[in-house]
Amino acid sequence: MGVAPTYLKMPLYHSQAAARAMDLLLELCERDSTCHQAFPQIRLDWQNALSQLGREPARVSYLPSDKSAPATVEIQRDIFAEKVRTWMYGRDKARRIPFIIHQAAQGDFAPFLHEAISPSISDFIADGMYLSVTCAEDTPFIDQAEAARLNEDTPFGNYRVFQQTRACSLWPQGKIPADYHDAVASDVPVLIFSGNMDPVTPPQRGDEVAKDLPNSRHVIIPQAGHGVDGLSDPGCVDRIIMDFMDKGSAKDLDTSCVEQMAAPPFATSATK
Repeated sequence: MGVAPTYLKMPLYHSQAAARAMDLLLELCERDSTCHQAFPQIRLDWQNALSQLGREPARVSYLPSDKSAPATVEIQRDIFAEKVRTWMYGRDKARRIPFIIHQAAQGDFAPFLHEAISPSISDFIADGMYLSVTCAEDTPFIDQAEAARLNEDTPFGNYRVFQQTRACSLWPQGKIPADYHDAVASDVPVLIFSGNMDPVTPPQRGDEVAKDLPNSRHVIIPQAGHGVDGLSDPGCVDRIIMDFMDKGSAKDLDTSCVEQMAAPPFATSATK
């Protein structure tokens, strides 16, 4: 689910993948009558929120959950964009993005902060383990000039590459075999799932992996992000997997249920 070929250097293409996913998400909002009515210029809102923060960070006051004294938080452009990027991993979080960026464009960053301090995917990742993997397998092989060029014209910029490379400069790095980045080729049956709305490993990556796996099947879930969080009938994927395991083959699988996996409605207010 949400696969990447071994030669993909994380997070070199994070910004490009996220820009694609954001474009799709905003397009869905524009085509949805309720979302479009609430946010008729959602693409302009997105641009304005980023431009506003690019000129000057926002400062937002909030009351911590422990009810201590109010605190003031500075929200920088790159931090704002990176948090929004992570919310696209699951459609349960992504449903609130149009509302959050619309409010931010009006100078109201309270909805952003409220979402940012609530649990998200990044809170469930073991950062040490993540760095141990990517600092050995990925960041040492990223051409920083190439990264800057690839990401400079995206809304998400080169922030993630810069920060992850910086973290890896302080983290122990393991050794990998010389052929580690070679594509994996095998006749073993493989079932590959991709989410069309995935902001980090889009369907393109699943196609690349499948190319060298002749007995594979690549199933694209139209409304999924990096997983199926927030979608209706998540058991659809489990049923396909069990059928695959029973048959020992990726052929002749009924995958039609993925077309019916629906995303939750867009939030148009703080309470919806």
